[in-house]
Amino acid sequence: MKLEVVVTDVSQCKKDLAVEIAAEEVKAQFDKAYDAYARHVKVPGFRPGRVPRGVIKQRFSKEVKEEVVGQLLPHALQHVVVDHKLRIVGDPHINDFSVTEGEPLKFSASIEVLPEFDLKEYKGLKANKRVQRVTDEDVERVIERWRENAAEFVPVEDRPSQDGDFVSVNLTGKYVQVETPSAHEQEDLNADGVEIELGAEGVQPEFNESLRGVKADDVREFRVSYPEDFSSKGLAGKTLDFTATVVAVRQKELPELDDEFAQDFGEYETIQEMRDKVRENLLKNADDQAEAKLREDLLEQILGDYDFEVPSVLIDQQAQDRVREFAYMLMRSGMPPQAVKDMNWEEQMNSARVQAVRDVRSAMVVSLIGDAEGVEVSQEEIDFEIERMAESTGETAEQLKARLTREEAVSSIENRLRHRKSLDAVVRNAEITVEEITEEQRQAAPSQPEVLASPEAQAAAE
Repeated sequence: MKLEVVVTDVSQCKKDLAVEIAAEEVKAQFDKAYDAYARHVKVPGFRPGRVPRGVIKQRFSKEVKEEVVGQLLPHALQHVVVDHKLRIVGDPHINDFSVTEGEPLKFSASIEVLPEFDLKEYKGLKANKRVQRVTDEDVERVIERWRENAAEFVPVEDRPSQDGDFVSVNLTGKYVQVETPSAHEQEDLNADGVEIELGAEGVQPEFNESLRGVKADDVREFRVSYPEDFSSKGLAGKTLDFTATVVAVRQKELPELDDEFAQDFGEYETIQEMRDKVRENLLKNADDQAEAKLREDLLEQILGDYDFEVPSVLIDQQAQDRVREFAYMLMRSGMPPQAVKDMNWEEQMNSARVQAVRDVRSAMVVSLIGDAEGVEVSQEEIDFEIERMAESTGETAEQLKARLTREEAVSSIENRLRHRKSLDAVVRNAEITVEEITEEQRQAAPSQPEVLASPEAQAAAE
């Protein structure tokens, strides 16, 4: 294709194109379109395939021009991309143009491309791998949690309730001292089967005081004034009069820590075997977390040497993926759909874009490291990763692979594996110092705000 092209650098990732397609190329495409219409269209008074060109021009001028443009522009852009070695991302923005038979077709376009940058040193980096020490207390803490999960709740019928008991109540609360109540505050707060552990941390003192010494069918009335910083926004700073009807009083009975417990809980023969397996898993988890933090630290060192521009289209795609995954996480954690919908998603998107810049830049740098290291991903590695993923999805490996193929998502698995193997090369070439640390020394990642999955009435008691 005969073209005249001017490429103007707007920035590291943005370019403007001025393209002129030669008149003879335009004419040839018009001729093809006329011939195609002449062969296929039906015009009264003319035999099929015998419609004169003049009639085609008169009756199908608009359609022919659209056909010509639809053929010429994509081919022209493809030639520009290949001839100028442009690594284009996203769809080009085509500016206004017109097409006339026998004249050159001129148009301009704005495109985004992957930036060009040189790979900097990534070998010989120094980092600490800080592995958290696993103690006997850590092991016992896990087993005690399992023991709590296996506990039975036994009705208390021979005495009134006391600290440590679980009191189940049907709860009604009325807002008081509200000068201009909202629609929410005009309605009573009602919930049945609210479980309250007397004396437990976080339970409002008024609930503890009012529900000690009760039995099933007792009714207690009391007032609660919530602090301004209470966890539930609907209750913070509010005062409510509660009526609690006791449904049941129960106490928790924990199983004995013996071989029978180990056999009932899992595939263990003895309680010692259970302890040994817990220790093994804790050691592996500690090493996995330390390895992940190590890679993150090494990657931060590498990225500190780069400040190239990142295409906005890739930033938007990555930010959307981050926000979508965050929304899925909230719903999986039990947050009500309406609460998820009511969140400030524009703010979430703006925040995600900041991290997306780092994500995209990281992916590009690590990809270049993979090129330098000759990293490749085999089909066997992809199949093994799909088998591993299938274990958590409930599908067979064949079913998951078929679904991923339909969704064109297999390439994302290949990219993830290549990213991992490229970072493996960074770790292999780094100077790593292994250090055992205590839990107090461990630098924990910032915690996410807790998502309350229980009803607001449950929050009222906590």
